Amino acid sequence: MTKSARLSEVAKLAGVSPGLVSRLINDDPRLKIRDETRKRVESAIEMLQYTPHASARALRSSQTGLLGFALYHVTDPIYAQMVENAEAAATAAGYSLVLLNASELAANPDALRRLAQGRRVDGLLIQGGYAQAHSSLQVANTMPTVLFNADPLPGFRTVRLDDAGAAALATRHLIELGHSRIAFVGAEGSSSERRYQGYLTAMVEAGLSSHPPIDGGWEADTARAVTERHFGNRAAVTGLVVVSTTSALGVHAGLIAAGLRVGHDVSLVSIHDTWFAPHLSPALTVAAMPLGDLGRVAVEMLLEQIRDRGEGEVILDSPATRIVHRASSARPADEDPR
Repeated sequence: MTKSARLSEVAKLAGVSPGLVSRLINDDPRLKIRDETRKRVESAIEMLQYTPHASARALRSSQTGLLGFALYHVTDPIYAQMVENAEAAATAAGYSLVLLNASELAANPDALRRLAQGRRVDGLLIQGGYAQAHSSLQVANTMPTVLFNADPLPGFRTVRLDDAGAAALATRHLIELGHSRIAFVGAEGSSSERRYQGYLTAMVEAGLSSHPPIDGGWEADTARAVTERHFGNRAAVTGLVVVSTTSALGVHAGLIAAGLRVGHDVSLVSIHDTWFAPHLSPALTVAAMPLGDLGRVAVEMLLEQIRDRGEGEVILDSPATRIVHRASSARPADEDPR
């Protein structure tokens, strides 16, 4: 029997994110997509004979065989491996994964309420760590739910990565290279706050003065504009730790647009790794966390919630965060080599 193609395989063949494929398949009215990209995805679907399906258990019980996976930046390439691993874990358990837009659910609790009351999914994975999430969480908890990337919350099961540890490791990498003037480029939300605390910890341990976080946001365009404005033609620091790789893409471009040399005037390290990081010029140094494993573990926890509701926090710290040293980080240009 031929194995059915997965959504992640369609995305890979079409050269797009799994989130974009999911939104196209589900006729998301807010999706803006070029005709060329649409045709490429449709060709990949046809070539792989991909068919979204609910589990056969829906024919035998009141369960749908569907798990909802709600992300705030559903098309962000940083989530590709996490979505793929989550989909694989769901498929192995006889479920299908449905990608949802967490921003829309947070802005419209009635839509989430209909999702819960209509039993359209058997459980929900929802991204926490954003201020707008709180309006929908109580509704979400009327069905089996796991929050990921969130702080502990009474009544919920939560799972997240060691954000503070990753940022501390990234900061220590710069310190070990000889940098003393290091800043943190963050965004809104508790995951950024945890990473900033890790930066602060490393700076204090080294006896160095810290800086208030630079709010660069989660999007590359925003981070680029903020970086250009902040640095102008001169860098006040020699090292930057950036909250995510997508943000770092913008910071990288912003530094160059400001007339600064990445890896020479300013060294750059981001949290997370993704496919484009080694292809930047210079290539991006990262603190690589097990983001892909987070998708698998979150699904496994959700399946437990469906069987037996509970609460508590899991911090996924294995495999350990590691520095992938590329050309964007080097010794400060004015460092005495003696």
